[in-house]
Amino acid sequence: MSTPPETSRRLTVNAAFLKDIKEDNRDLKILMDRLRVLTQPLEAAANHWPELIGLFEDLRDQLALHFGLEEAYGYFDEAIGPDVELSVTADFLRSQHAVLFEEARHLAEAAAAACTGDTPIEGTTPEVTTAQEKILRRFEGFVMQFNEHEEAELKLILDALEEDLGVGD
Repeated sequence: MSTPPETSRRLTVNAAFLKDIKEDNRDLKILMDRLRVLTQPLEAAANHWPELIGLFEDLRDQLALHFGLEEAYGYFDEAIGPDVELSVTADFLRSQHAVLFEEARHLAEAAAAACTGDTPIEGTTPEVTTAQEKILRRFEGFVMQFNEHEEAELKLILDALEEDLGVGD
């Protein structure tokens, strides 16, 4: 009986990393959910603008951690290694981190700059300014891009696992 051929590819997962990434993903989901609640409908966002400024800053900081963890541990380089297609996809997804982080940074800066400081007359509802509305629309686009990115990362990991484990075995 022959032994199966040895392969240089191994999928290794660091348990400490899994704990960190799990906590990071939970924190990021809570933050994104909170932002969605305060930005929908757009008209309601004016009531929460000071809180939104802080949440956009938190998003920027959380994404720095999130992308840092993924780049340090999250792409299973050993598993992807020689597979050209998976490597190209991983490189492309890594390159999106800088773009997404930059957008989050711009959102945080723009949100702070769009704070008019005007206090509504008692009994009236503050209205979203044009600048604030642009930021909220930009955030909607960011959420779509970020979700697509995260789905593509999950697909990459699943593809790497499938390749590592073999299909139809």
